[in-house]
Amino acid sequence: MNIAYFKDMDSLYIEISPENPDHSWEAHEGIVLNLSADGRVVGIEIEKASLATNLDILKIGDFPGQIEIIDKKTSGSTH
Repeated sequence: MNIAYFKDMDSLYIEISPENPDHSWEAHEGIVLNLSADGRVVGIEIEKASLATNLDILKIGDFPGQIEIIDKKTSGSTH
């Protein structure tokens, strides 16, 4: 699992599986589930992420995956 935060769009993407999604479904306003052909969730997009969650929590703990904050001003930084 990997997490990417796109600062310029204020969008958080949680990649559950590295496979490409077959289709997507807006589960709730601003929350889109990316699904495989057989209906498994392979990713979750959260729009207006800074309003929906405390983004500082991404920088703590022993998260085993990669967390990337992507900003147009930089090439991206990995935490």
